[in-house]
Amino acid sequence: MLLDLHCHTIATPHHSHWTPTELMAAAQAAGIQVIGIADHNTTSQVTAFAEAAQAAGLDFIGGVEFDSAFNGKLWHTLVYGANPNDPGILGLCEAVVRRNHADAQRLLEQTRSAGHDLPSLAQIAVDRPANLADVAHGLVRDGIWPSQTGVDPESAGMAYLLTNQPEAYNPLSVDEIVQVAHAAGGVAILAHPGREKSVYAIPATAADFVALAAIGLDGIEVYYPMHSSEQVAFFVQQAALHGFLISAGGDSHGPRDPFSPQPAARCRDLLARFGIDVL
Repeated sequence: MLLDLHCHTIATPHHSHWTPTELMAAAQAAGIQVIGIADHNTTSQVTAFAEAAQAAGLDFIGGVEFDSAFNGKLWHTLVYGANPNDPGILGLCEAVVRRNHADAQRLLEQTRSAGHDLPSLAQIAVDRPANLADVAHGLVRDGIWPSQTGVDPESAGMAYLLTNQPEAYNPLSVDEIVQVAHAAGGVAILAHPGREKSVYAIPATAADFVALAAIGLDGIEVYYPMHSSEQVAFFVQQAALHGFLISAGGDSHGPRDPFSPQPAARCRDLLARFGIDVL
């Protein structure tokens, strides 16, 4: 019995491309029995994908992946199993968009007040409002902020922002996500804690896990394509130490991104929370 609990959908069409029918067909072809979705800061597709999974005879866990911060680091926090229409969950989704839009507008105004324009922004944010990362990307791409060798402009821009203007970014905190997740009947899981992608994910340390356990984090995404075998062993050890649930996912954003099927037994306790028995 295989699973992949971390896939993205057409909820964010500029970013990911799975439709309900395509995802379920691909999951079946890969031998996956338990499939999960967790779009960035929205639950808009959970119901449609749940219905598609039921029609395909697959077990399904709906979720959402929130942009968040904790202890001076930026993380992605997964919430699984909450009602996608829960007012608290929807409130967090709206808060991410609202805060990010306000942060982006302030940075744009500061840039223009300093006499700079961002001609590249129209190519970066196509048919959607520019977010803070888009503006930071544009500042690097247009030569206003410094680039970094071997680092993409968006990551370089956000790194520069967080180093020089940390007050300009106001994401959700992991602890507020944990509180809302629990109130909505869900669980909060730290996504890809070993992934290294500039400022967006700094590998979690033992001290991070102590602090996260103290605020009630439920689990960690132990199995992830970018995690080394040494990292997986460390995360398994930390899960046992703190009583964390173990999750697994490939972070597929569309048909060109492969799944990362894992034995469902590795996530037995998490699946049990949602009434899914591992044979």
